Amino acid sequence: MSDSSLSQQVARLLECDAPAAAEPHLVPCNAGGNNRVFIVSAGDRRFIAKWYFSHASDRRDRLHAEYAFLQYAERAGIQNVPRPISSDLEHRLAIYEYIDGASISVVSQPEVDAAVRFFLALNESGCRHLAAQLPDASEACFSISDQFTLIDGRIERLRAGIPATARVDADAQTFARDVQTTWDRLKAHITAKAPTLGISVENALPADQRCISPSDFGFHNALRRPSGEVCFLDFEYAGWDDPAKLVGDFLSHPAVPVHDRFRAQVIDQAMTFCANGDALRARAWLLLPVFQIKWCCIMLNDFLPNEALRRRFADADFDEAHRKAVQLDKARRLFSSIEKA
Repeated sequence: MSDSSLSQQVARLLECDAPAAAEPHLVPCNAGGNNRVFIVSAGDRRFIAKWYFSHASDRRDRLHAEYAFLQYAERAGIQNVPRPISSDLEHRLAIYEYIDGASISVVSQPEVDAAVRFFLALNESGCRHLAAQLPDASEACFSISDQFTLIDGRIERLRAGIPATARVDADAQTFARDVQTTWDRLKAHITAKAPTLGISVENALPADQRCISPSDFGFHNALRRPSGEVCFLDFEYAGWDDPAKLVGDFLSHPAVPVHDRFRAQVIDQAMTFCANGDALRARAWLLLPVFQIKWCCIMLNDFLPNEALRRRFADADFDEAHRKAVQLDKARRLFSSIEKA
């Protein structure tokens, strides 16, 4: 879609919400690594336009997942997220409320409290029925064995797909082999320990123990309004998920790290959404290293050819070599912190 065509599509989507006479002005905003994001000015109002990435190798319906999640949040009365305004599935384009806020670089107690409150509001018992039609979250796995299979696949793709074209690629290949060795030990440890905690490796979580997850949930996807309120953004992976995955991802995400001292609070409080919270807490602690391994793999995705396509779609100035070096360093640091079986 050309720039002029994009402007026309945005103007059409804004017809019901912005002054008809106001010609929208689009300014690119490097707000994400997957899609093209624009700040849209129409008269005296501002919006966010997202043009979603699509490729034959990536079949996620990013627009539907995010828009449906935000519609649910609006029905549930949650206000610290952008309001969904309009969407165009054919052109993979959506318009959202503009959130005026500053990025968050340091996470302390108030930020953690805000994140837990947001998750619990999403899963408030009186609202969950409104989310019945939400899709499963990206890579949702409701049994431990399915989670094992997913991470097996991630590691195999890395080991088979990293092209040894530069020194940093060879270093990433070596690191992927180290991850494989540790992963094999962790799987055996979890498989042996789970039954002693009354946790099944094979059985799927029942529906009442699943959660509505923002997915890719963390302070890299948050802004602090001038009032001090923390608002959360970017829900293209959102949907129903295993709460152990929700907290494991939140505590492992490398972009804006959450200190280890908050682990107990996050796990303990998040699981209060469910009457079977004690069992979910035990599951979350058991599986935390699983999601740390997963994030090591995710950070190495930049070494796979298709990942570069997404990055270049989102940012024409993307520096692939620099990104690889940064991501490998982050993966090594997270890997060194994992409690290895």
